[in-house]
Amino acid sequence: MKLEFLKRENFSQFLLKFSFLNRGYLFRFQSYNLPKAWVYGISSRTRKGKYVLFHDYDDLSLPDVLEDLKFLQERFKLSNYYVFQIPDKSNSFHAICLDTFTISEAFEIQKSSCCDLAFINSIKFLKSKEWILRVGKKGNRAEPEFVKVLESKFNKRVKSTAHKDYLRKIGISKEYFKGKFDGVKFLGVVKYNTANRVD
Repeated sequence: MKLEFLKRENFSQFLLKFSFLNRGYLFRFQSYNLPKAWVYGISSRTRKGKYVLFHDYDDLSLPDVLEDLKFLQERFKLSNYYVFQIPDKSNSFHAICLDTFTISEAFEIQKSSCCDLAFINSIKFLKSKEWILRVGKKGNRAEPEFVKVLESKFNKRVKSTAHKDYLRKIGISKEYFKGKFDGVKFLGVVKYNTANRVD
């Protein structure tokens, strides 16, 4: 008989494995947090069927995050990144690049990043097929705060007007927005219920 225990932030899992009369048996028991806080986020998808790049980094320092973003800029010839920090969770950051891509292109870039694997793969499991970044409070936790623009020498791709307008609305200077924009003003805002840490 073998008993395994796995604990994560949002769930715990017990596995009981044993054999009896030449047959193997596996019993799995899970306990998980029920959703308890409504949160607002923005969608990576544009109305033209393209996607901007969202990245969610956990347990990485700001220098490590910037190094990863510079690598992505060079490898994929990406324009500026806009970097945010989650103020009440150490070494937790978000990054946004306004360049637009097909879903498969965006997913390939995501897989080349050091960002959270669950976030990268969330596109596979959400029916709406989008990456979502939290922009509001999460229970008692503060909303993400703007840290800096990581400027790039590349500026060839069409960018999302709606996401640019959102970043301008929260106070990022217009000097950091150059190039060709798609002209679409609609930005998808998502309200979702989360069981993740809210205090």
